[in-house]
Amino acid sequence: MRTGGYAPIEEYAAIGDGRTAALVARDGSIDWLCLPNFDSPSVCAGILDAARGGVFELQPTVPFDTSRRYLPHTNVLETHFTTGHGSVRVVDALTLPNDHLDPMRELVRSVEGVSGAVPMRWRFVPRFNYGTGAPRCEWRQGIPIATWGSDAVGIASWDAGTPSWRVSRITSGTLIRNPPRSTVCASL
Repeated sequence: MRTGGYAPIEEYAAIGDGRTAALVARDGSIDWLCLPNFDSPSVCAGILDAARGGVFELQPTVPFDTSRRYLPHTNVLETHFTTGHGSVRVVDALTLPNDHLDPMRELVRSVEGVSGAVPMRWRFVPRFNYGTGAPRCEWRQGIPIATWGSDAVGIASWDAGTPSWRVSRITSGTLIRNPPRSTVCASL
């Protein structure tokens, strides 16, 4: 449960790719992410400033309980959201494309229906440089892109609703039915 917009520190799980890491709250919000590297300025810093820091939320729109675990021998996080309407599984990972370290980073958030129909929403509020300002928001070849200086983050989604820019945030909602899968992916 959040207090004043902040999750207790013990409710965070870390995911990473060896070059950067994200902190994922139990309620499905990524509240810390520096891109492209650990020592880069943040894109999401909601853990420091809930109002202006930036977040990447993915959660049911109805009350839910959660359980989570890391997939065996990985730092891939699996979260189960259980609601009165059914349940879904969210898998969060920072990917490694192959045995070479590409300059691009990719955060993947996959949602899979387990039972019933769970109304879900996702919202990406990028705030570069520790939330010092809102990014420039635009569309490039049908992909929502947020830029700040020479940095850019793109959001791609598959079967996760139609994204839209609203006041420098990307939002969408979707209904997950068993067993379809939806994916939201952020790339820098």
